[in-house]
Amino acid sequence: AFLSGTILSLCNRQADVSDFPTVAKIALALAAFQLLLQHSPTTFSPLQTRRSVVKYDMSKPVPQEVTDKALEAAILAPNHFLSEPWRFYTCGKDTKGKLCGLNEDKRKMAEGVPEMLVVTLASEHAISEKLGLEDHAAVSCAIQNFMLSLAADGVASKWMTGALGAPPEDVVAAVGAPDGEKLMGVIWYGFPATPLSEDAKVPKRKKGLDGVLKRLP
Repeated sequence: AFLSGTILSLCNRQADVSDFPTVAKIALALAAFQLLLQHSPTTFSPLQTRRSVVKYDMSKPVPQEVTDKALEAAILAPNHFLSEPWRFYTCGKDTKGKLCGLNEDKRKMAEGVPEMLVVTLASEHAISEKLGLEDHAAVSCAIQNFMLSLAADGVASKWMTGALGAPPEDVVAAVGAPDGEKLMGVIWYGFPATPLSEDAKVPKRKKGLDGVLKRLP
């Protein structure tokens, strides 16, 4: 309740979160998004139902408004000084054909994916620099927001960082991205062959919370 009240207070004052540390911004984005979802008409939590899915129902297209809403959610992610380092490329039939042809060994798997979104990083800074890391983190938050929004509408997804085993530069070239943009991943999405459920098996975390948390005085 305290966290929810704090987030709502920040939103009401249209607070600028650009001065928050990166980790705090990530936590704030996810907490705020979860709060918004609690007020949605869905009966399940996207944070619990979002899992990586590879089997889709190809007979049921994803409505354009669902994709657009997810993209709007994506650009709500926190980003340092509003650098907005994310770039999105929705893939029509021809572009999907190019992506599926990048690796013939995995063409059949790729052709079983209803929708694809290519996401790149457009930053003025090297990834080794602090602001480059800030931009990278911001795009990661945007991708998570995108997938959570889809899950709220019963749409499954999978963040493909390996992009079917094709070189990143080939994927970037397939969507005509400008020089300098770096591939963050190809997001597969569509209505799943098996509906999303809070009861879906979650891969057990090896370290668990106790392995990554220090409770300081």
